[in-house]
Amino acid sequence: MKIYTVAIQKGGTGKTTTAAAIAQAAAYRGRSVLAIDLDPQGNLSFTLAADTGKPGSYDLLEGAAAADLIQHKPGLDVIPASWNLSTITSGKGSARRLQRALEPIKDKYDLIIIDTPPTAGELQYNALQAATGLIIPLEADIYNLQSLYQITDTARQIQQTNQALEILGFLLTQYDRRSTIARQMQETITAQAAAMGVPYLGAIRAAVAVKEAAALQQSLFDYAPKSKPAQDYLAVYDTIEKQEG
Repeated sequence: MKIYTVAIQKGGTGKTTTAAAIAQAAAYRGRSVLAIDLDPQGNLSFTLAADTGKPGSYDLLEGAAAADLIQHKPGLDVIPASWNLSTITSGKGSARRLQRALEPIKDKYDLIIIDTPPTAGELQYNALQAATGLIIPLEADIYNLQSLYQITDTARQIQQTNQALEILGFLLTQYDRRSTIARQMQETITAQAAAMGVPYLGAIRAAVAVKEAAALQQSLFDYAPKSKPAQDYLAVYDTIEKQEG
């Protein structure tokens, strides 16, 4: 059983899209999947057609039984975001709340995937403390390189208390290989990441199918299975599975 956290300390990198697509790719490959939305914006919950009016991830962190919060959706299960997630506060041992909450149910799934806010803080720390793997979504620009340093540093710190956490690697989202600057930044980011020991998982080519599938609350692999992003996300998922053995 694996628990993957998708995290980056920057907005607009395709973080939630990646969390949804990896969850859907795993389901497409026949895996049992639980997606947990820890981002107060609740975009993953919307994409996966979860009801945010019901108890969700806030209640999970506050001690509610995970099994009582799961919503069963076509292909996968979801624990949605809660409107009051942003009020979660830190305290002694609080970064392990999610880890403890998942213990009773984690063996029921092949994969649990967690979406996080685009900032460092209590919610991101809980997600990393509970995870066995970190997936880092980036765009091919110079500002994302700084964000790669930041999330990698955060993960290294969490590894001191969660030795199971592995940095699985980074992927480039909304990638346009026709752009010279995008290709140059791909080379730069890949080289810097390699020097940091962070694997390159691949690039997700830009296409409108991703936004259309999300707007319709359909799996990318049902809506446009032959689209370039669907092919690319499936390749990334398969790379991770192979990497994980």
